[in-house]
Amino acid sequence: MTNLFFQESGSGQPVILLHGFPFHHGIWGKFAQRLSASCHVYTVDLPGFGKSPILKTPFTLDQIGESIVTWVSGMNLRKPVLIGHSLGGYVALAAIKKDPGLFSSLGLFHSTAYADTEEKKQSRNKVIEFIEKNGVAAFTSNFIAPLFVDPNHPAIPKVKSVAMSATEEAVKNYTIAMRDRTERTEVLRSYPAPVLFLAGEKDPGISVESIKKQAALCVRPAVRIVPNIAHMGMFENETECLNVIQTFIQTRTATHASGTV
Repeated sequence: MTNLFFQESGSGQPVILLHGFPFHHGIWGKFAQRLSASCHVYTVDLPGFGKSPILKTPFTLDQIGESIVTWVSGMNLRKPVLIGHSLGGYVALAAIKKDPGLFSSLGLFHSTAYADTEEKKQSRNKVIEFIEKNGVAAFTSNFIAPLFVDPNHPAIPKVKSVAMSATEEAVKNYTIAMRDRTERTEVLRSYPAPVLFLAGEKDPGISVESIKKQAALCVRPAVRIVPNIAHMGMFENETECLNVIQTFIQTRTATHASGTV
């Protein structure tokens, strides 16, 4: 799929930001704007979210990852940095698996290469049941606050607004695709380029210990555990997360320019 909706800003090193579930490119907002001061930033709507058409259902995250590869190739982007938040990280891993040489480096922002546990799979099933009974708006409006350390964080209304724009078709099919995704630790082991793990100390869904175990698998890992944030670092500590990503990109660009791999 090459007809993905995206917005771009800035100049320099191309950086692709993939949003989480069930958001769209607008979730990056000010974060992308600030990053574009030093990079050429692309914020993309994954298929079925925002203004990007959905794939034929049911679909897999491998197919979503392939759509990103096709889009990057069609855009003729030269060695972009690929950063995915949560679901976006799952998609980024699928894209790297499909064509690792297409990207200069990978960033997993509140994301993981592990598959769902059985407990998490059951939770996904309950989401589908809840939506079928109560509608998608009831789900998307109620699960945002637990993603923040502060349940009264001022960004929550905006995040809710973005989430509530998602369709039932997209939310249900992505829930199934996330439930059924495969573990991607082999990608971490084989990928020769730098991999950034940017995680929240208090993320209820992704433990600090699991992040450290995954980083140990990588050829060239970089890890930053940000204190006192959960799963929405672009809002909970925008400046710190932005600095981490900028430093990662600058280090990667400098290394690439020097001719080292």
